[in-house]
Amino acid sequence: MDSLTHVLMGHAMGALAAAVAPEAGPAVYWAAFLGNSLPDIDVPLSVLMRRGIQLHRTYTHTLAGAAALSAAATLVLATVFPAAGPARLFTWTLLGTLAHLLVDCLNLFGARPFWPLSHRQVELGVLHITDPWLLLLLGVPALGARAGWLAGDWLGAAFAAMWLYVGLRYVTARRLLRNLLRTGSHRARVVPWFSGWRYVAETVDTVEFGRWLRGRRVALETFVKRKDPRIAASLEDPRVDQFLREAEYPVALVREDEVIWIDALRRLRADFRPLRIPVQIEA
Repeated sequence: MDSLTHVLMGHAMGALAAAVAPEAGPAVYWAAFLGNSLPDIDVPLSVLMRRGIQLHRTYTHTLAGAAALSAAATLVLATVFPAAGPARLFTWTLLGTLAHLLVDCLNLFGARPFWPLSHRQVELGVLHITDPWLLLLLGVPALGARAGWLAGDWLGAAFAAMWLYVGLRYVTARRLLRNLLRTGSHRARVVPWFSGWRYVAETVDTVEFGRWLRGRRVALETFVKRKDPRIAASLEDPRVDQFLREAEYPVALVREDEVIWIDALRRLRADFRPLRIPVQIEA
């Protein structure tokens, strides 16, 4: 998710922690708040190592990474809040990091939480990376409590309500997927898009990209599967073989002297780049 959502999540979870363990004072608030932001430390580290953002959603977005980060943060927090006890600080910091990992697995970018035991990418397709309703759900109570016209208890309630919202989104995604499969697609994927939905549906002859509008399926692009000698020629390039192993919905677009390979699904990601293969077919 975007950084603002993680900060608001951490603030709400910290308020919930303080309500659950009031005897710990602000210690558990800061443990939960810090935990919700810790996994994204991979962004500045990647920049400092001159690797762009290549490290983002890698090592720190795993269960092993969450445990290591929580242990390190506990050592720091224990020096500031010695009376809270390291076990309690570690528990709330770990819960914060796990909440971060879970929401990151709900969007199209996903994460590999079970590394190094498994490299499986988990991307459940429930939330867009920026969900306006989620920002409102978490942001309004935060601003209201700050301004004094809402009790602080609303913050903890907002964190609980967030998961209810996520559950409703999951149920909606499953219903839309069943709808796609009932209407002739042999496989399909529902894609979260801000507060709405997009989809990719594949039949024997086409790959269709579209959106849902008031419960109706509206096609935005339809890619026809073609038998073209230029496509066949591009398959000899080893880069295409690698692309086809990684792509979920590969589509070949023919442009005179080149074939452009795209993934109808993953091109929605900001980091996606099409694969351009020059081809020459003798007359």
